[in-house]
Amino acid sequence: MHNLLLTYESFMHYFDLKKFFKYLLYLFVIIMPAHAISSDVTTQEKCLNFHVIHTEPLGYLNHKGKPTGVHWEYLEAIKQYSGLCITPMLMPYARIWKSISQGDHDGGIIFKSNNRSNIVKYAGHIRTVPTVVIPLKGITLNSYSDLKHLTIGNMRGVHLSKKFDNDKNLNIVEVINFEQETRMIKLKRLDAIAGNKFALIYQLEKYTVLDKVDLNNQLTLGEKEQWLQLSHKSVHLDLLPILKKSLNELKQNGKFREILEKYYGPLVLENN
Repeated sequence: MHNLLLTYESFMHYFDLKKFFKYLLYLFVIIMPAHAISSDVTTQEKCLNFHVIHTEPLGYLNHKGKPTGVHWEYLEAIKQYSGLCITPMLMPYARIWKSISQGDHDGGIIFKSNNRSNIVKYAGHIRTVPTVVIPLKGITLNSYSDLKHLTIGNMRGVHLSKKFDNDKNLNIVEVINFEQETRMIKLKRLDAIAGNKFALIYQLEKYTVLDKVDLNNQLTLGEKEQWLQLSHKSVHLDLLPILKKSLNELKQNGKFREILEKYYGPLVLENN
C-alpha cells in the first residue's frame, strides 16, 4: 500500500494535471486554425478562376460598382447550371493570353486562336461572331480592295481575320479602347472602324456616334468563334465534361441568347 501511494505521488509530481490541460489547450489553439486554413485553401483550389474581358459590354462595373456584362452573366449561368464553383474576374485583354499560358488563372471566354491552341483545352463553343469594317457615311465599300485607301481604327491586340491582320497595305490605327475610337470618329480622324460587329454597334450607340457611320455599307471580314477555354496548366481539366454539358444546355434552352439580347437588343442580333 505504501508503495502504491509513492507511485501515485510520483505520478502527480511529474504529470501535473493543470499542465496537462494547458498543453491540450495549446494543441487545440495551434492545430485547429491550421485545419481551418487548410479547409479554406482546399475550397479555393476547387474553384475555377475565369477571366472576363474588361470591356463593355462583355465585362464592366455598372453604376453601382457591381461587375456585370455579357460574358460575366454567361459565366454566372454556367456556374448555376453546372453546380461548379466559378469565380469570374475582370481582366484587360492584353493580359489574358500570357496569364493563360502561364496557368495563372484557369481560363475564360475568348476568341479561338489556332496559334494558341497548344496552350488551351476547349470546354465548348459559345457563339460565332461576324467581324466587319464599318465606314463613316459618304464612304463606299464595294470590296476588300476599297480598304487600302482608308484609315481604319482597330482595338490593339484584336485579331479579326488572317488576311486583314497580315495585310501590310492597310492603314490600321490601333486604339486602346472604344472611347478613343469613337472620339476619333467625331473628329473625322478615321474613315472606318473594324471589329466584332455586335460590340462595335453597341459602342457606337453608347457614345452617340451611330449617326456618323453607314451600317448598310459594312464589309464582312469573316467570323470569329467565342469559346470557353481552359489553360493547359489548369488543375481542373477533369471538369471539362461537366462544363461542356452545361454549355450545350444553355445554348439549347436559349439562355445565352436571352443574355445577349439583354445587352445588344434583338435588332443588332437580327440575322445573326
